[in-house]
Amino acid sequence: MVASLVGTVVLAVGAFVLSFASLTDLAVMAGINATLAWIWPLIVDGLIVVATMSIVALAAHGRRALWYPWALLAGGALVSVAANALHAILAADGVVPAVVSALVASVPPVVLLAVTHLSVELVQRSAEPVPTSKGRRTRAATAPEQSGALDRVTAQRTAIPGTVAPADGEPLPAAA
Repeated sequence: MVASLVGTVVLAVGAFVLSFASLTDLAVMAGINATLAWIWPLIVDGLIVVATMSIVALAAHGRRALWYPWALLAGGALVSVAANALHAILAADGVVPAVVSALVASVPPVVLLAVTHLSVELVQRSAEPVPTSKGRRTRAATAPEQSGALDRVTAQRTAIPGTVAPADGEPLPAAA
């Protein structure tokens, strides 16, 4: 297992370095200031890393929680592969069509929007109940200022299927 992890790290570093060089060059060719062009590959390939870590973080929340980070991972990978290939094509003749420059310029604000929403998803999901192996649900995080009414709503949301949540004014059942 250690050899696999070391191999993964070596391959990831090599892939990132080569992709970084191509994407930086493409950013410069597309009109991004040379002193800032190194940020563009961090945005593109960084989205892949952040989306992957989010998939791992949200895995316990089920498939519904995973569609968005998987979509970002696929989108980031698609942009990275396409941009690396486009770099190879454009480097040969040195002419960058205006549409390529426009696409390169549009990636940073789109990624900003996407990762901001991903952060919101991560925060919201961290406060939701997480299914356990016994079919019960546990809270991933508990807000200390919750009122009794909010506790009852939470109990109703996280009740085991087929059970009845306590009525207003009744105490919540003790945790097992």
